[in-house]
Amino acid sequence: MPDKIIRLLKSKILLILLPIITFFFLGWGYIGHSIINYNTILTALPEMSFFEYWADSLAAHGSDADDRKSIDPDEGPKHYIDIDNYPEFLSTGTIPQNFDSIVALHGYSFVIDQGILPWAILNTADSLQTAFENNNLHKAMLLAADLGHYIGDSHMPLHITRNYNGQYTDQYGVHSRYESGLIQRFQDQIIYGGDSLQYIDNLSDYVFNMIYDNYLYVDSVLGADAAAKAFAGNTNSTSYYNKFWELSKNFTIGLFKKASYRLTCVIYTAWINAGGSPSRISESNNNLLSDFTLYQNYPNPFNPSTKISWQSPIGSWQILKVFDVLGREVATLVDEYRDAGSYEVEFNLASSMKNPTSGIYFYQLKVGEFVEGKKMLLLK
Repeated sequence: MPDKIIRLLKSKILLILLPIITFFFLGWGYIGHSIINYNTILTALPEMSFFEYWADSLAAHGSDADDRKSIDPDEGPKHYIDIDNYPEFLSTGTIPQNFDSIVALHGYSFVIDQGILPWAILNTADSLQTAFENNNLHKAMLLAADLGHYIGDSHMPLHITRNYNGQYTDQYGVHSRYESGLIQRFQDQIIYGGDSLQYIDNLSDYVFNMIYDNYLYVDSVLGADAAAKAFAGNTNSTSYYNKFWELSKNFTIGLFKKASYRLTCVIYTAWINAGGSPSRISESNNNLLSDFTLYQNYPNPFNPSTKISWQSPIGSWQILKVFDVLGREVATLVDEYRDAGSYEVEFNLASSMKNPTSGIYFYQLKVGEFVEGKKMLLLK
């Protein structure tokens, strides 16, 4: 057969197989990512009112990042990290968190080849914060969906190991068997609840520790697959998948729960860092009146007192409140009618609450339809 015809047939076969191959190497598959993204609502606070209409959209857009792989050559490495190809991880259990530092140590091509999943999470979280700051909730939702995809991939243990398809343990195909075949069959049993929302002080530490924790489940997945194969004598029967699920159900549901919970915490942290507080961000995306101004407190950081100033071009009822990172009211500094003008008040946190802890607090000014908030930092 002429070489030209052979090449043509190979190309046509590849075009037919490519969607199938792509499907089986999606992190957690479409179903898994939808479950993880939707269940962010289990942990969201009432103050995060946008979550009331986000959950369905987060689920629907949970695999957008996978869809981009076919058109964006830079997308693929964002979905995994072969972390055990780093010698320092094998010796110490960690790798440098700074991207420039790890590139300087190993070279750009090596780092890209191993995958850049943790940095994709961090960069997307930064973009999400910017979208919140700009009060662009539609863009924020799409970024949060991508963030959920990457965080979901980090909780699929075979996305964080060089042995991602069992090629080093004679378990070829385990990747799709676990994240797609198993999840599709038992999706109705993946049920879990939420937890107490956490503000993340150091997002980089949080993301890398998350990956280190999830790496511990690589052997669990491979062990369950091997035991199920030994039990059933194959890797494609109902008997195999039932045994695989029996052996992996508990830690798999646990990974899903952690993924949803951690995603919500990262979204919450981005929202808080953008100045999020009750009424700060609304679906209507109203434009703030340009001649109202709320200034950054001074000094900032502070201990224990600071000054907050603002100006109003009209006389109106004015409310100035302080909240902690969980959205709980700490103090009401102003709640009265005031004429147009510039104002300043002093806030002493020690007089407003017993034993205040160091960290981020927020103050919010509401004058008619004008609502704005800023963050401030207490350092003891």
